[in-house]
Amino acid sequence: MNIAIASIASNRRMALARSTAVSLSLHHPELPFFVLQADAPHAAVDPAREPFRLLSYAGLGAAVPQWLHFHYGEQELTYALTPFLLRHLLETGFDAVLFLKQETMVLGRLDPLLEMLARHSVVLTPHLLEPPRGRQARLRELNVLRAGIFNGGVVGFRRTAESLALLDWWARRCACLCRLDVENGLHFEQRWLDFFPSLAPGLGIVRDPGINVGHWNLPERRIEIRNGQILACGLPCRIFRFSGYDPARPGTVSRYRPDWQVADTGPAAEVFRRYQALLEQCGWRECAGLPYGWDLFDNGEPIPLPARRLHSALGEAAAQFGDPFAAGAPGSYYSWLRKNHPRLFRELR
Repeated sequence: MNIAIASIASNRRMALARSTAVSLSLHHPELPFFVLQADAPHAAVDPAREPFRLLSYAGLGAAVPQWLHFHYGEQELTYALTPFLLRHLLETGFDAVLFLKQETMVLGRLDPLLEMLARHSVVLTPHLLEPPRGRQARLRELNVLRAGIFNGGVVGFRRTAESLALLDWWARRCACLCRLDVENGLHFEQRWLDFFPSLAPGLGIVRDPGINVGHWNLPERRIEIRNGQILACGLPCRIFRFSGYDPARPGTVSRYRPDWQVADTGPAAEVFRRYQALLEQCGWRECAGLPYGWDLFDNGEPIPLPARRLHSALGEAAAQFGDPFAAGAPGSYYSWLRKNHPRLFRELR
Protein backbone atom coordinates (compact mmCIF):
# COMPACT_ATOMS: atom_id res chain seq x y z
CA MET A 1 0.00 0.00 0.00
CA ASN A 2 1.29 3.43 -0.98
CA ILE A 3 1.17 5.48 2.25
CA ALA A 4 2.04 9.13 2.96
CA ILE A 5 2.50 10.88 6.29
CA ALA A 6 1.35 14.49 6.52
CA SER A 7 1.32 17.51 8.78
CA ILE A 8 0.56 21.25 8.67
CA ALA A 9 2.47 24.20 10.15
CA SER A 10 2.74 27.95 9.90
CA ASN A 11 6.24 29.39 9.50
CA ARG A 12 6.79 30.16 13.15
CA ARG A 13 5.92 26.56 14.07
CA MET A 14 7.85 24.92 11.26
CA ALA A 15 10.51 23.63 13.67
CA LEU A 16 7.84 21.42 15.23
CA ALA A 17 7.08 19.87 11.84
CA ARG A 18 10.81 19.37 11.28
CA SER A 19 11.02 17.55 14.60
CA THR A 20 8.22 15.24 13.56
CA ALA A 21 9.93 14.60 10.23
CA VAL A 22 13.31 13.85 11.81
CA SER A 23 11.84 11.49 14.41
CA LEU A 24 9.71 9.73 11.77
CA SER A 25 12.69 9.18 9.47
CA LEU A 26 14.54 7.28 12.21
CA HIS A 27 11.84 4.58 12.17
CA HIS A 28 10.28 4.89 8.71
CA PRO A 29 12.80 6.33 6.24
CA GLU A 30 10.77 4.74 3.45
CA LEU A 31 7.62 6.80 4.07
CA PRO A 32 7.25 10.20 2.36
CA PHE A 33 6.44 13.01 4.78
CA PHE A 34 4.56 16.07 3.51
CA VAL A 35 4.09 19.36 5.35
CA LEU A 36 1.56 21.94 4.21
CA GLN A 37 2.82 25.48 4.76
CA ALA A 38 -0.25 27.22 6.20
CA ASP A 39 1.38 30.57 5.71
CA ALA A 40 2.82 32.86 3.06
CA PRO A 41 6.19 31.78 1.60
CA HIS A 42 9.22 32.89 3.64
CA ALA A 43 12.95 32.66 2.93
CA ALA A 44 13.50 30.89 6.27
CA VAL A 45 11.44 27.95 5.01
CA ASP A 46 13.36 26.66 2.01
CA PRO A 47 11.85 23.54 0.39
CA ALA A 48 15.28 22.40 -0.75
CA ARG A 49 16.62 22.34 2.82
CA GLU A 50 13.66 20.95 4.75
CA PRO A 51 13.55 17.32 5.96
CA PHE A 52 10.14 16.90 4.32
CA ARG A 53 8.30 17.64 1.10
CA LEU A 54 6.83 21.11 1.44
CA LEU A 55 3.38 21.81 -0.01
CA SER A 56 2.16 25.36 -0.53
CA TYR A 57 -1.24 26.72 0.40
CA ALA A 58 -1.73 27.83 -3.20
CA GLY A 59 -0.87 24.32 -4.36
CA LEU A 60 -4.11 22.97 -2.89
CA GLY A 61 -5.90 24.88 -5.63
CA ALA A 62 -9.61 25.44 -5.98
CA ALA A 63 -10.43 22.77 -3.39
CA VAL A 64 -9.85 25.38 -0.68
CA PRO A 65 -12.59 28.05 -0.46
CA GLN A 66 -11.49 31.46 -1.69
CA TRP A 67 -10.08 33.74 1.03
CA LEU A 68 -10.03 31.02 3.68
CA HIS A 69 -6.63 32.40 4.74
CA PHE A 70 -8.32 35.75 5.37
CA HIS A 71 -11.33 34.34 7.19
CA TYR A 72 -9.20 32.46 9.73
CA GLY A 73 -6.31 33.44 11.95
CA GLU A 74 -3.08 31.46 12.13
CA GLN A 75 -4.11 28.65 14.47
CA GLU A 76 -7.58 28.30 13.00
CA LEU A 77 -6.28 28.04 9.45
CA THR A 78 -3.68 25.43 10.40
CA TYR A 79 -6.41 23.20 11.80
CA ALA A 80 -9.04 23.96 9.15
CA LEU A 81 -6.78 22.80 6.32
CA THR A 82 -6.49 19.24 7.67
CA PRO A 83 -9.25 17.58 5.57
CA PHE A 84 -8.22 19.55 2.47
CA LEU A 85 -4.63 18.32 2.76
CA LEU A 86 -5.68 14.71 3.31
CA ARG A 87 -8.03 14.77 0.33
CA HIS A 88 -5.33 16.37 -1.83
CA LEU A 89 -2.79 13.63 -1.06
CA LEU A 90 -5.30 10.85 -1.67
CA GLU A 91 -6.22 12.42 -5.00
CA THR A 92 -2.55 12.57 -6.05
CA GLY A 93 -2.38 8.77 -5.89
CA PHE A 94 -1.63 7.68 -2.33
CA ASP A 95 -3.67 4.74 -1.08
CA ALA A 96 -3.68 6.08 2.48
CA VAL A 97 -2.53 9.10 4.47
CA LEU A 98 -1.67 9.26 8.16
CA PHE A 99 -1.91 12.75 9.63
CA LEU A 100 0.37 13.69 12.53
CA LYS A 101 -0.17 17.11 14.05
CA GLN A 102 2.95 19.26 14.16
CA GLU A 103 3.81 18.80 17.87
CA THR A 104 4.40 15.06 17.49
CA MET A 105 7.48 12.94 18.21
CA VAL A 106 7.65 9.48 16.68
CA LEU A 107 9.37 7.08 19.08
CA GLY A 108 8.98 3.75 17.28
CA ARG A 109 7.69 2.02 14.21
CA LEU A 110 4.09 2.75 13.30
CA ASP A 111 3.26 -0.71 11.96
CA PRO A 112 0.12 -1.15 14.12
CA LEU A 113 -1.34 2.07 12.69
CA LEU A 114 -0.36 1.24 9.14
CA GLU A 115 -1.89 -2.23 9.47
CA MET A 116 -5.13 -0.67 10.70
CA LEU A 117 -5.15 1.66 7.69
CA ALA A 118 -4.97 -1.40 5.44
CA ARG A 119 -8.19 -2.71 7.03
CA HIS A 120 -10.20 0.43 7.75
CA SER A 121 -11.31 3.41 5.69
CA VAL A 122 -10.71 5.78 8.62
CA VAL A 123 -8.59 5.43 11.77
CA LEU A 124 -9.13 7.54 14.91
CA THR A 125 -7.40 7.75 18.28
CA PRO A 126 -9.49 8.51 21.37
CA HIS A 127 -8.18 10.85 24.04
CA LEU A 128 -8.75 8.23 26.73
CA LEU A 129 -8.58 4.44 26.83
CA GLU A 130 -9.51 4.10 30.50
CA PRO A 131 -11.18 6.33 33.09
CA PRO A 132 -8.83 9.02 34.40
CA ARG A 133 -7.48 8.68 37.91
CA GLY A 134 -6.12 11.09 40.50
CA ARG A 135 -7.25 14.34 42.05
CA GLN A 136 -8.06 16.01 38.71
CA ALA A 137 -9.74 13.02 37.10
CA ARG A 138 -13.17 14.61 36.78
CA LEU A 139 -11.71 17.86 35.45
CA ARG A 140 -9.78 15.97 32.78
CA GLU A 141 -12.94 14.10 31.77
CA LEU A 142 -14.79 17.40 31.41
CA ASN A 143 -11.96 18.85 29.34
CA VAL A 144 -12.14 15.87 26.98
CA LEU A 145 -15.90 16.33 26.65
CA ARG A 146 -15.27 19.95 25.65
CA ALA A 147 -12.49 19.14 23.21
CA GLY A 148 -13.98 15.98 21.72
CA ILE A 149 -13.78 12.25 22.37
CA PHE A 150 -11.24 11.75 19.58
CA ASN A 151 -7.92 13.51 19.14
CA GLY A 152 -7.16 15.30 15.88
CA GLY A 153 -3.41 14.83 16.24
CA VAL A 154 -3.33 11.28 14.84
CA VAL A 155 -5.89 10.56 12.10
CA GLY A 156 -5.69 8.15 9.16
CA PHE A 157 -7.65 7.87 5.90
CA ARG A 158 -7.50 5.13 3.28
CA ARG A 159 -8.79 5.98 -0.18
CA THR A 160 -12.32 4.58 -0.33
CA ALA A 161 -15.67 6.04 -1.36
CA GLU A 162 -16.60 6.17 2.32
CA SER A 163 -13.49 8.04 3.45
CA LEU A 164 -13.57 10.53 0.56
CA ALA A 165 -17.21 11.37 1.29
CA LEU A 166 -16.35 11.85 4.95
CA LEU A 167 -13.40 14.11 4.10
CA ASP A 168 -15.68 16.25 1.92
CA TRP A 169 -18.17 16.57 4.79
CA TRP A 170 -15.42 17.44 7.27
CA ALA A 171 -13.90 19.98 4.88
CA ARG A 172 -17.24 21.78 4.48
CA ARG A 173 -17.54 22.07 8.25
CA CYS A 174 -13.95 23.24 8.67
CA ALA A 175 -14.38 25.84 5.93
CA CYS A 176 -16.77 27.85 8.07
CA LEU A 177 -16.78 26.42 11.62
CA CYS A 178 -13.18 25.76 12.61
CA ARG A 179 -13.17 27.94 15.72
CA LEU A 180 -12.71 27.61 19.45
CA ASP A 181 -16.23 28.22 20.78
CA VAL A 182 -16.83 25.58 23.43
CA GLU A 183 -20.16 27.04 24.50
CA ASN A 184 -21.49 26.38 21.00
CA GLY A 185 -19.90 22.94 20.67
CA LEU A 186 -16.86 23.95 18.62
CA HIS A 187 -13.24 23.00 19.26
CA PHE A 188 -11.55 23.85 15.96
CA GLU A 189 -11.54 20.85 13.58
CA GLN A 190 -11.56 18.28 16.36
CA ARG A 191 -15.13 18.17 17.68
CA TRP A 192 -16.35 17.10 14.23
CA LEU A 193 -14.49 13.82 14.71
CA ASP A 194 -17.14 12.74 17.22
CA PHE A 195 -19.50 12.16 14.28
CA PHE A 196 -17.10 9.87 12.43
CA PRO A 197 -18.00 6.50 14.02
CA SER A 198 -21.65 6.93 13.07
CA LEU A 199 -20.90 8.28 9.58
CA ALA A 200 -18.22 5.74 8.60
CA PRO A 201 -19.03 2.07 9.35
CA GLY A 202 -15.55 1.12 8.15
CA LEU A 203 -13.85 3.18 10.85
CA GLY A 204 -11.28 1.69 13.22
CA ILE A 205 -10.43 2.99 16.71
CA VAL A 206 -6.84 2.73 17.95
CA ARG A 207 -6.64 1.17 21.41
CA ASP A 208 -2.86 0.88 21.65
CA PRO A 209 -1.69 2.80 24.78
CA GLY A 210 1.61 3.57 23.07
CA ILE A 211 -0.03 5.68 20.36
CA ASN A 212 -1.01 9.31 20.92
CA VAL A 213 0.30 9.75 24.45
CA GLY A 214 -0.29 13.34 25.61
CA HIS A 215 -0.92 15.47 28.65
CA TRP A 216 -4.61 14.45 28.59
CA ASN A 217 -3.83 10.74 29.21
CA LEU A 218 -0.25 10.72 30.52
CA PRO A 219 -1.20 9.73 34.11
CA GLU A 220 -2.82 6.53 32.79
CA ARG A 221 -0.20 5.61 30.19
CA ARG A 222 2.47 4.67 32.83
CA ILE A 223 5.67 5.60 31.01
CA GLU A 224 8.78 3.46 31.63
CA ILE A 225 12.23 3.44 30.06
CA ARG A 226 13.90 0.03 29.71
CA ASN A 227 17.28 -0.26 28.02
CA GLY A 228 16.67 3.06 26.34
CA GLN A 229 13.26 2.07 24.96
CA ILE A 230 10.24 4.10 25.99
CA LEU A 231 7.22 2.05 27.02
CA ALA A 232 3.61 3.00 27.79
CA CYS A 233 1.70 0.51 29.94
CA GLY A 234 4.45 -2.02 29.17
CA LEU A 235 4.09 -1.66 25.36
CA PRO A 236 6.31 0.28 22.94
CA CYS A 237 5.52 4.00 23.00
CA ARG A 238 5.28 4.93 19.33
CA ILE A 239 3.73 8.41 19.19
CA PHE A 240 4.12 11.04 21.91
CA ARG A 241 2.26 14.31 21.52
CA PHE A 242 3.40 17.62 23.01
CA SER A 243 0.24 19.67 22.59
CA GLY A 244 0.71 23.06 24.25
CA TYR A 245 4.36 22.46 25.06
CA ASP A 246 6.44 25.64 24.97
CA PRO A 247 10.18 25.10 24.43
CA ALA A 248 10.76 28.54 25.93
CA ARG A 249 9.34 27.12 29.18
CA PRO A 250 10.69 23.57 29.15
CA GLY A 251 9.79 22.95 32.78
CA THR A 252 6.02 23.05 32.11
CA VAL A 253 4.16 20.13 30.53
CA SER A 254 1.68 22.23 28.54
CA ARG A 255 0.10 25.64 28.48
CA TYR A 256 -3.15 23.75 28.96
CA ARG A 257 -1.77 22.39 32.25
CA PRO A 258 0.31 25.28 33.63
CA ASP A 259 0.25 23.76 37.13
CA TRP A 260 1.98 20.54 35.97
CA GLN A 261 5.74 20.47 35.88
CA VAL A 262 7.80 18.14 33.70
CA ALA A 263 9.83 17.16 36.76
CA ASP A 264 6.64 15.69 38.27
CA THR A 265 5.93 13.33 35.33
CA GLY A 266 8.31 10.58 36.47
CA PRO A 267 10.09 8.68 33.67
CA ALA A 268 8.18 10.74 31.08
CA ALA A 269 10.45 13.67 31.94
CA GLU A 270 13.15 11.98 29.84
CA VAL A 271 10.80 12.04 26.83
CA PHE A 272 10.30 15.78 27.31
CA ARG A 273 14.07 16.23 27.58
CA ARG A 274 14.60 14.40 24.28
CA TYR A 275 11.91 16.45 22.57
CA GLN A 276 13.41 19.72 23.79
CA ALA A 277 16.80 18.68 22.41
CA LEU A 278 15.18 17.79 19.07
CA LEU A 279 13.45 21.17 18.89
CA GLU A 280 16.77 22.90 19.52
CA GLN A 281 18.30 20.86 16.70
CA CYS A 282 15.43 21.83 14.38
CA GLY A 283 15.73 25.57 14.98
CA TRP A 284 12.71 26.45 17.09
CA ARG A 285 14.34 29.67 18.32
CA GLU A 286 14.77 31.01 14.79
CA CYS A 287 11.28 29.95 13.72
CA ALA A 288 9.57 31.40 16.79
CA GLY A 289 10.37 34.94 15.66
CA LEU A 290 9.01 34.58 12.14
CA PRO A 291 5.95 36.66 11.24
CA TYR A 292 2.66 35.14 10.18
CA GLY A 293 2.29 36.15 6.54
CA TRP A 294 -1.44 36.75 6.64
CA ASP A 295 -1.69 38.76 9.87
CA LEU A 296 -1.81 42.15 8.14
CA PHE A 297 -3.55 44.14 5.45
CA ASP A 298 -1.10 45.07 2.71
CA ASN A 299 -0.69 48.51 4.29
CA GLY A 300 0.84 46.87 7.37
CA GLU A 301 -2.16 47.25 9.65
CA PRO A 302 -3.21 44.20 11.73
CA ILE A 303 -6.39 42.42 10.67
CA PRO A 304 -8.85 42.35 13.60
CA LEU A 305 -10.37 38.92 14.18
CA PRO A 306 -13.93 40.34 14.00
CA ALA A 307 -13.04 41.70 10.55
CA ARG A 308 -12.19 38.18 9.43
CA ARG A 309 -15.47 36.87 10.83
CA LEU A 310 -17.48 39.64 9.18
CA HIS A 311 -15.96 39.05 5.75
CA SER A 312 -16.78 35.35 6.03
CA ALA A 313 -20.36 36.12 7.09
CA LEU A 314 -20.88 38.38 4.08
CA GLY A 315 -20.68 35.34 1.81
CA GLU A 316 -21.04 36.15 -1.89
CA ALA A 317 -21.56 39.83 -1.09
CA ALA A 318 -17.87 40.04 -0.10
CA ALA A 319 -16.90 39.64 -3.76
CA GLN A 320 -17.61 43.34 -4.32
CA PHE A 321 -14.46 44.20 -2.36
CA GLY A 322 -12.05 42.03 -4.32
CA ASP A 323 -8.88 40.99 -2.47
CA PRO A 324 -9.66 41.60 1.24
CA PHE A 325 -5.95 42.06 2.04
CA ALA A 326 -5.65 44.96 -0.42
CA ALA A 327 -6.24 48.04 1.73
CA GLY A 328 -5.52 50.67 -0.90
CA ALA A 329 -7.61 49.31 -3.73
CA PRO A 330 -10.68 51.32 -4.78
CA GLY A 331 -13.74 50.10 -2.90
CA SER A 332 -11.59 47.89 -0.68
CA TYR A 333 -12.87 45.88 2.24
CA TYR A 334 -10.45 47.80 4.46
CA SER A 335 -11.99 51.13 3.44
CA TRP A 336 -15.48 49.78 4.01
CA LEU A 337 -14.47 48.60 7.47
CA ARG A 338 -12.91 51.96 8.32
CA LYS A 339 -16.10 53.71 7.36
CA ASN A 340 -18.67 51.32 8.83
CA HIS A 341 -16.81 49.61 11.69
CA PRO A 342 -14.06 51.96 12.90
CA ARG A 343 -14.34 50.59 16.44
CA LEU A 344 -12.69 47.33 15.33
CA PHE A 345 -9.43 49.18 14.75
CA ARG A 346 -9.64 51.28 17.92
CA GLU A 347 -9.94 48.09 19.96
CA LEU A 348 -6.58 46.88 18.63
CA ARG A 349 -4.75 49.80 20.25
